[in-house]
Amino acid sequence: MLLIAFCIQGCSKQQDVEDHRFVLAMGFERLNEKKVLVRYSYADFDKAQSDSGTKIPSRSVTFLATSLKDANKKWKQYKSQQLNFGHLKVVLFANGKKDAKIIKELVNEPQIAKSVYVLKTDRNLSDIFKKEDKLSISFGEYLSKKLEIKDSKNLTLGRIYR
Repeated sequence: MLLIAFCIQGCSKQQDVEDHRFVLAMGFERLNEKKVLVRYSYADFDKAQSDSGTKIPSRSVTFLATSLKDANKKWKQYKSQQLNFGHLKVVLFANGKKDAKIIKELVNEPQIAKSVYVLKTDRNLSDIFKKEDKLSISFGEYLSKKLEIKDSKNLTLGRIYR
């Protein structure tokens, strides 16, 4: 009886896939010294078809925040699911500037791999993510495939922050 009680206790901390939102791409747009737009593009399992296999579309949401940590707190108020950065493929910096403070936060986030692509563009976040709704795969997967085809020397988080 004691063994059964012990086994049941260990199972109580398990979480279902539905308890997480898997972030596949992120975007940052610095507005001023104190404010940044943070966009999470995450797997949309509701939109995926049963025969889609690994081709999962994505959807995104943007928060006005002071930091990545602040945006993560705002996410918790927005959705009950936990953010999971274990499948993150691409980080985009809008308006042509990589933000050193944000990069440091990304590096210090234990779930984020150092192999994540880090890009900058002169366009703003809403322009960059316009295509997301029309894609049959996630925005992060789409961008990483484009990068692998075009140029194998793209910068990753680990190469930027040494």
